[in-house]
Amino acid sequence: MQKVVIFFLLSFLFLNCYAQHEADKFISTHEAARQYEEKYPQPLVLVFPEIKEQPIKWDDSLSLKWLKNNYAVTPYILRAQPGEYFVFQLGAWAVDQDVKNVRVHFSDLNGDGSKIISTEKITCFNTGGINYRGNPFTKTINIPAKKLQALWVGIDVPETAEGEYNGTISVTADGVMSKKIKIKLEVDGMIMANHGFDEGKSLSRLAWLNSTAGIDNNITKGYIPVSRSGNTIHILGRSMMIGANGLPEKITSYFSPSNQSVSAKGKDIIDAPFHFIVEKENGEIIHLSPGKIQFMRQTPSAINWKVINTAAECDIVCAGTLEYDGFANFHLQLNAKENISIKDIRLEVSMDKEKATYMMGLNKEGGLRPKEWQWKWDSTRNQDALWTGAVNGGLRIKWKAENYVLPLVNIYYSFGPLHLPPSWSNDGKGGVHVFEKDNTAMISAYSGAREMTKNEQLNYDFELLITPFKTMHKEIQFADRYYHSDKDESGSFTREADSLGANIINVHHKKDIYPYINYPYADVNVKDLKGFIDKAHKDDKRVKVYYTTRELTTNLPELWAFESLGGEVIYPGPGNDAKTLIHPNGPDQWLKDNLRKNYIPAWVANFTTGKYAGTRDLSVITTPNSRLNNFYIAGLDWMTKHLKIDGIYVDDCSLDRITIRRARKILDNNRPAARIDMHSWNHFNPYAGYGSCLNLYMDLLPYIDQLWIGEGRNYNTPPDYWLVEIAGIPFGLPSQMLEGGGNPWRGMIYGITNRAGWSGNPPDNIWKFWDQYHIQQKEMIGYWDTDSPIKSSNDSVKVTVYRGNQQSIIALANFGNTDQFTSLKINFKQLGLDEANVTFHIPSILRFQDDQHLNSLEQINVPAGRGYLIVVENKK
Repeated sequence: MQKVVIFFLLSFLFLNCYAQHEADKFISTHEAARQYEEKYPQPLVLVFPEIKEQPIKWDDSLSLKWLKNNYAVTPYILRAQPGEYFVFQLGAWAVDQDVKNVRVHFSDLNGDGSKIISTEKITCFNTGGINYRGNPFTKTINIPAKKLQALWVGIDVPETAEGEYNGTISVTADGVMSKKIKIKLEVDGMIMANHGFDEGKSLSRLAWLNSTAGIDNNITKGYIPVSRSGNTIHILGRSMMIGANGLPEKITSYFSPSNQSVSAKGKDIIDAPFHFIVEKENGEIIHLSPGKIQFMRQTPSAINWKVINTAAECDIVCAGTLEYDGFANFHLQLNAKENISIKDIRLEVSMDKEKATYMMGLNKEGGLRPKEWQWKWDSTRNQDALWTGAVNGGLRIKWKAENYVLPLVNIYYSFGPLHLPPSWSNDGKGGVHVFEKDNTAMISAYSGAREMTKNEQLNYDFELLITPFKTMHKEIQFADRYYHSDKDESGSFTREADSLGANIINVHHKKDIYPYINYPYADVNVKDLKGFIDKAHKDDKRVKVYYTTRELTTNLPELWAFESLGGEVIYPGPGNDAKTLIHPNGPDQWLKDNLRKNYIPAWVANFTTGKYAGTRDLSVITTPNSRLNNFYIAGLDWMTKHLKIDGIYVDDCSLDRITIRRARKILDNNRPAARIDMHSWNHFNPYAGYGSCLNLYMDLLPYIDQLWIGEGRNYNTPPDYWLVEIAGIPFGLPSQMLEGGGNPWRGMIYGITNRAGWSGNPPDNIWKFWDQYHIQQKEMIGYWDTDSPIKSSNDSVKVTVYRGNQQSIIALANFGNTDQFTSLKINFKQLGLDEANVTFHIPSILRFQDDQHLNSLEQINVPAGRGYLIVVENKK
């Protein structure tokens, strides 16, 4: 066994960010190994402590003091306050050979009498913790020869603690003898407020990495608990009948055609049960006999079931889950009982053509579903899911297997692309075929020929999202008025929001009150941000902050602790060799000098005015589905309680549905009127892997209040593209336009505007029209509804009606490139109007339309790309 030599150093010398370049204080690990070869002639690992104020940054240099001081006998003294989450670090140096499976163990800390700080209150963040799903996990730490590894430790000091506490730390590794290290924790002073979380410099927030806030079986606001009658499971506006084989037999939507309400009578989305087919090489279909369906567990938020399907050649175990938001997960494990030559293994889904009008995904931008579509697996494209549906009923199917990892998004997709599922993709043989058969739209996900050996297993997993998720929230759609500015200085935000009629202010990063991306609780700006929010609240304005995952500032105190986690939080990219669309010549010099390796450079913000003028904010890409999600949620919880934020603005993100649901619960519990809005850049390009944004993020949509779609959008696209890719209506969400301010005339077909403050054509005058004619109290009926009381004679001119009591608003928009004439056919009875006693008025709306009175709605000339808002009502 190798001997462990433990060195301790307690140093209070502050080191700046280039300290490990100072030759008089540091030495390279290679040189240290050479110089100390005689002192330590045998292979070993050296371990030493360090205070949090002097983070261990690099793996190739050592402080000379770490090598000269020996605390193997003398206890290492730590000083903390009662109630503090106290943080310090250890450094482990593999002197001359690789060290495998490093482990850190703690004893209880014993004080006077019966006082104890339990080992359960002590953790090493590098060796494990609680994952984003709330489950404990451990990590393997291996240290290459002559390299240094930082190990960050946290102690949750009880508020009742005082005096001295003594204990030990044991550090072991494979082939290395354990050595106990004595530590002494001196607890004194006032009780630390909020465990130290109120100040980033304390590094107490590292405890947030293991937060379980928002993880429970409760449902979120606006939904209903899952219920079951027999084999049929009911959720908000939808139901699913489970077939004998464990797969869906019937899926029904009860949403009205424009998602304004939930009806008592539903319409089926599929017109036949799901079929999972195993076809042998000779064309024979293996007949599987289902066992008894077992409903395993039911909570208010989900129901689980299991069925074992058996045949002579193989078994298929189907484990399913349906959750209250419309998410269903199916794990199909195929177990071969003998060698099988297979022609194909496929999933066949038969959809009612009426409920398969539109399609998005698998290299098809959102819009009308083609009669046939062929697609093959390709890791250069962020494509693994297909949504097919109507406005009030549809399915998104996502195919995956045991190797699924959430890909990177935006221009960083190629650094973390899709992992092709071994089952479905089958080395390029698999794909999806969409086609029509009689009155049915068929989706066949096939995997092609293969040989299976006895006892081999394949996982043919897939997810479903049953859309829409909820009814349209009229207050959010028509009464939430956003001000969103790109200016660095915030002094004019409230005044400008007031002047434009906005009641919600989104605070972006790169602001004098919020300088650093995705770290709104930085010590330097918290006071300013809180002051801004408090003042806005007095002015009856709500304030939301930019808060997402995907990239993270390097100006955060936890940077080096996060970096030490070995790719868990900071995505392990090419480092100094990385080149991106916004970094074509490689990373910024600071990143090269400091992070050096295992990172991807991300957004750069250069401040030209205000408090931070002349400075910049660098950021790096973060790892999806890591403990950063826990940190994100705990930070949100802190902001709702201490800053009183009114929600968050989510930019293109690496969030998963579990984390966004946790965020929703935090907001619902702490700030009931809070909102989550989400923005997305157009991903349908080679940089982002040709993804359709709402398809990529669809599992987040049940918890989003509003969309902002988006940069890189072309609003001169057909109406079916608008409906599926921009409007949000098929998913139960209102939306807004971004690029160039959008097209306000076409936007009104879908009940959307742009935002105030971002572009030069604010929607304030349309908002005034909404209020004047009480649009929020009216029922929206879109052109896609076959029962709409108004029809346009020209297919290039779309019409939506907002039906009210004795008064309706007609929105007309020309989606063509030339002026168009149209005549409107109106069912006045459906509108509750007297045909012989109605007026048609185009009221004046500044920058939108001039005042006109019409005698009829025959042969209306609609200019290219424009339209009208027409008020129709009985004469007074």
